[in-house]
Amino acid sequence: MKHLYTLILFILIFSQVQAQTNPTDGLKEISLSGLSADDGYTFHFYSTDGKLNRGFSEVFVALTDKDKNFVENFTVSDFHPIMDMGMSKHSTPIGKVEKVEGKPLYKIWFSFLMYTGQMDGTWALDFNYTIGSKVSQSAIVSAASSTLVTKSTAFEGSTATATETYTGWFKDRHCTGSVTLPLAKSCGIGCGTGNMANCWNSGLGLFIYNATESGTITQAEARSDSHFLLFDAESKELARAFLLSLPSGASGKLSFKVTGYRVENGISTNETESNVPELSATAIHHKLNAFHLLSIEGTVIENQSNSYSGFATNSYKQTLKDLAPSNLRALNHTGGATIKFTPPANAGNTKSNLTGYKVKVYNKAGELQDKFTTTITGTASSTIEVTDFTAGSDYTYTVSALYPSSAVEVESDQSSVIEKTISGIALPVTDYPTNSKWIQSFTVNNVNYYVSIAYPKSLKTGSQTVKAYINKQVEVLQPYPTVDGGYKIEATPFMRSMGHGSDGNTALTWNATDNAYEGTLNLSMDGDWRINLKIYDTTSSTTTLVAGTDIDSQGNGSTHYWDIYLGGTTGITDLSANGISVYPTLSQGEITVVAPSEAKITVINSSGTKLESYQSAGTKTIQLNVPSGLYLIAVENKGKTFVQKVIIRR
Repeated sequence: MKHLYTLILFILIFSQVQAQTNPTDGLKEISLSGLSADDGYTFHFYSTDGKLNRGFSEVFVALTDKDKNFVENFTVSDFHPIMDMGMSKHSTPIGKVEKVEGKPLYKIWFSFLMYTGQMDGTWALDFNYTIGSKVSQSAIVSAASSTLVTKSTAFEGSTATATETYTGWFKDRHCTGSVTLPLAKSCGIGCGTGNMANCWNSGLGLFIYNATESGTITQAEARSDSHFLLFDAESKELARAFLLSLPSGASGKLSFKVTGYRVENGISTNETESNVPELSATAIHHKLNAFHLLSIEGTVIENQSNSYSGFATNSYKQTLKDLAPSNLRALNHTGGATIKFTPPANAGNTKSNLTGYKVKVYNKAGELQDKFTTTITGTASSTIEVTDFTAGSDYTYTVSALYPSSAVEVESDQSSVIEKTISGIALPVTDYPTNSKWIQSFTVNNVNYYVSIAYPKSLKTGSQTVKAYINKQVEVLQPYPTVDGGYKIEATPFMRSMGHGSDGNTALTWNATDNAYEGTLNLSMDGDWRINLKIYDTTSSTTTLVAGTDIDSQGNGSTHYWDIYLGGTTGITDLSANGISVYPTLSQGEITVVAPSEAKITVINSSGTKLESYQSAGTKTIQLNVPSGLYLIAVENKGKTFVQKVIIRR
């Protein structure tokens, strides 16, 4: 028994090791060449069937070292497929790169517009990668590491003490006079996101809520440290970014929970306290105690009707790292480097104080190479070119987000991640399966869009959740990015060969959690289905049809559709190991049955009615004079009956 237990334990441990070292279980490798990286590393591409198809194809990417071990610490990005037809080129719709949870894999999908060889065209793929150091994330300000750089003397000497957490109301210090306790309402969102003429300049903060307090306090008491937390410049930018993320319904109901630390004399002001903080050194008159935010989040204050109820069901939270660029990597080239990063959370908002970015370069000794410092204006960019030097692996970089109205630079961690490129990978993309079409184009305001059904090979009979993606052709030679939201897709399946549709379908709408358009599709039987599409713009209060038409009672008239075939492919289908076959499975009426010995052949319609019977040995060709539709060919041989579905299409 002891030996048996040891054997079982060994098997269990071995199975666990196998599970850990085989992250590609259930996948098949796509045969590609040119995926070798430096130092013996090799990339591998996988899919569920080892193929790339026209239309939607999901790809999994792994990396192995020279000993063929899977590598955990790597990244892939910037996938760039190009179809080259000689006289012209174009890219294709593409999804976002995602890390597969718990596995050393990344996944990405492509929706190929053409197959390899179509119009003599070939697909080639480029992508970038890093191996080794993990991509750095933005740092949070702490006592040990302060990556928030300020130009104002207001923050000189600031040190972090023990962190504290408070709940209360968003308020403007300048507007805070005598207060009846407990305070039961906040300022409006506009105070923090408007033109900053009054409340922004004069000091934003949190009025601490204490349900046990009562009575009326004076203005001086209301502004004191025991009741009011005055935000410093960085914290005001964080509060502003947080406010910009909130729905309008939260205005006037801004109950917050903040975590941070107090800074004695941490914020400068002018004599009248109309500028808090005061950024002009010549105008500084005195200093006030400050509160330095590390995080801010919406919270519901119990029994307070002016506390926004949406905070209970939706998470709204910002931390200081959200103000800084993240995911830094450098792509070296002749004469410099391209620094890539993810912009901070508030980038792109027209009311944000973010104005641009700054790259700093450090040598191997950690010394700033100030002559290479590069600044750009504008918040939409996620790349910065640093020129006039020979880039190498010994350099590290930081990227700062610039908030000049607060004299604040919010800087990322240093990153030495060097990005490299693999280019020219030939992709063997096959055509759709017979009677299939998985991608459809449409045009809005002279711009091309593409709508792709996801995972078409996984569709089956019955009701099921389906996903789709919409991509916009921004530039012909650049990958077409996804359009995340703003549309609704009505999908109506119809089987034209049988003359019927199916009930129980719901429109595909944007699901922000899954980052896809999702709905319900009911395919009630095997056969050839046309999924008729009507696409609506939902960005305004009035929903507008932008593509697609209604169909008639026979399923005709659609201008935009997907074609899905369920139940096998056309051609010869082996029914048994005894040599019985029926072909083709899609025909205009002529069906061939092959049996090695005497067999009874029966034709049955979709209602189960027997239409015709034949006796045959060898090859029998049957001419079916029946309407278009789905039929069963039953072959009885040696006491066993084999059934094949066929579709007649006139």
